[in-house]
Amino acid sequence: MKYLKLNKNWNAEPNAPKPVVSQTDDGIELTFSLNPLLYEHIDEGDKGTLEFNEVYAYHIGATGEEGYKRGAFRFKNAQLPWGELYELPGSNWKNDFPKDRQIIKEESKKSKLRHFIFFFKEQTFECLAVDYKFAFGDKILDALELKYPKGYFNYYLAMFTSQFDKPTLENYKMYTDLYIQIQSKKEFAEVKNEVKNIKANNDLAAYLKIVNYSGIEHFGMKQLKDMIKVIETFKI
Repeated sequence: MKYLKLNKNWNAEPNAPKPVVSQTDDGIELTFSLNPLLYEHIDEGDKGTLEFNEVYAYHIGATGEEGYKRGAFRFKNAQLPWGELYELPGSNWKNDFPKDRQIIKEESKKSKLRHFIFFFKEQTFECLAVDYKFAFGDKILDALELKYPKGYFNYYLAMFTSQFDKPTLENYKMYTDLYIQIQSKKEFAEVKNEVKNIKANNDLAAYLKIVNYSGIEHFGMKQLKDMIKVIETFKI
């Protein structure tokens, strides 16, 4: 079976994720508690939302981890490992998608539908939709925009994650040089000054959340502090 793992830097809470499905103008939203045990940027009680657009149908069934691994589902654990969010390219959904599905939009363009499946501790969720998007449910960005209205470091982070996919010292140095060339030495001085204030205000944990909005993998507090050290010591 072909599958693509889609969740890079998050997963559902392992014991009580409490998934809730709600209908939107263009599809459905699936909201659930996130796992704070494996990820530094996720706190106890944080939630995530999967937004599925142009949805034909979805199904949420009672097969959980135990049942799945003992073969109670139509897919087997050896074919599709339990526990992640996947897309199933080329799936046979027209023949084997659960019959007790919830139809959202009968007239959907079925030739463009993608088959998504997400495993929770006690349930399995499936969706047939044209597209999807994941979003963290916290409002930390709003608070930081009030505190740091110029947003120099936030922009610096956004540019980094748009250009690089690995948080390494080499990439930080290369990117910082590029940033100065594009934005100017004066702009970089503003970044350095704002970073100084962020550290003084103990807001690094909040910015760790922000950088993980991008979906970049393996970006923890150590990587963030390494980036800040490069900013502080970079010679122009």
